[in-house]
Amino acid sequence: MRAAEILAAGVLAAGALGLVLSEQTVQTGMPSGQTVSLPIAMYHSVTDEGKSPGEYVIPVKQFERDLQYLSDVGFHTVTMSDVIAFVQDGTPLPDRPVMLTFDDGYYNNYANVYPLLERYDMRAVLSPVGILTEQFTEAAEEPHENWSYCTASQLWEMADSGRVEMQNHSYDFHELAPRRGCLRKSGESEDTYREIFLRDTARAQELFSCIGILKPVCYTYPYGACNAETEQLVREAGFSASLGCEEGINVLTVGNTDCLFRMKRYNRDGRRSTEDFWSAIQEAIP
Repeated sequence: MRAAEILAAGVLAAGALGLVLSEQTVQTGMPSGQTVSLPIAMYHSVTDEGKSPGEYVIPVKQFERDLQYLSDVGFHTVTMSDVIAFVQDGTPLPDRPVMLTFDDGYYNNYANVYPLLERYDMRAVLSPVGILTEQFTEAAEEPHENWSYCTASQLWEMADSGRVEMQNHSYDFHELAPRRGCLRKSGESEDTYREIFLRDTARAQELFSCIGILKPVCYTYPYGACNAETEQLVREAGFSASLGCEEGINVLTVGNTDCLFRMKRYNRDGRRSTEDFWSAIQEAIP
């Protein structure tokens, strides 16, 4: 099926209505001020095809060992919507919550990660780059684990399963030059930058709607590049949270929505063993 058909069919889905969670006073659930520690892992490519384990590449078996380890030590995976509900409404999170995030939307996330999430009864957050989704949907070519990205139908299938929650990683800001991620370029006026940022963001949001996926409630910064200006624009665009790349444990506080922005994540370097990576994170939890 070509992209135009997929996108047209998706318009009638509930996702076209979008989902924007606004700040509100906590009235039910856990009391205001209650805190929970949340580690977030940041994955990228999960494959055995043509690439050695590296900073942004982890072998499939090693990823499976991660899931088995988390299950064995009692972690429970949560999505960004779960986290937002905890902070805004006091909706309880499971014991020992952890979030597994996947950036860029690699095809191998569909081919390798998605089946393992099903097998281990876990969930994850995936942030695809909008323009890459469109390009690989239109190409309609045989996918390759090494360099292909997910198509619209693959994203829809994962989101529809309830295993994978989609978030916004920009439509076309995934470059280091001439702009570093979504940051303002040198010499670019504030008004021009604001228009470009909001237009790019809205285009990505609309893509999700057309696919039939609920509009993302979180902005995942390309390359983790962010500052006070981007954060203001992310909030203006209606997002309830944002994900950065600084490492550390997040402390979520019921009633304090500021803790949802520029959330910290640990990059999952494929050269580290499962035990080394996850034991270090456990030791860092307050």
